Amino acid sequence: MDASVVNIDKIRALVREARRLEALSMSVYVRLGQRFRSDGELHQFWMSMARHEAAHVGALELLESMLDESGLEIALPTSSDHIEAAARLIESVACRITPDLSIDDAFAMAIDLEGGELEDLVLDLIHSLTDQAQRDQAAMMLVHDLSDLSLMVEKYTRSDELLAKADALVEHHVDRRERNRHA
Repeated sequence: MDASVVNIDKIRALVREARRLEALSMSVYVRLGQRFRSDGELHQFWMSMARHEAAHVGALELLESMLDESGLEIALPTSSDHIEAAARLIESVACRITPDLSIDDAFAMAIDLEGGELEDLVLDLIHSLTDQAQRDQAAMMLVHDLSDLSLMVEKYTRSDELLAKADALVEHHVDRRERNRHA
């Protein structure tokens, strides 16, 4: 993605939509926690994922406050097409949760959520508006979340395909983190 300067109003709109989508992702994980509440470890895992999404919502609120104070125009490598694609994906996943959802399907949904363009957009926003320590912390938290997802996929499924997708997400974000640290 090429970076282009985006005015504050457009960034504010992106932040608000990203916050709405992160809140919807949080809701998906809460619903998955309820779906798998009979298994204590799975319930805790899904609720942990929900808490991490809640932290993203809070981080986006902080970014919006920082925008209000900065008065800057920001170079952001994204377009409205990316946020619209993320919205379609997250809204689609939210509609697919049923009382009889399989664990494999639940993990596939989580991989879709975590592999979508919203995570990259949120990291781009954080990268554009915060200092290096905050950027590193956000990237480390995402890698930690994805590593937990990969471990749970390995433990609870027999799907090599799901595990490969989860591991690829971890590798993608580790590589991204390293590229951004040296940029």
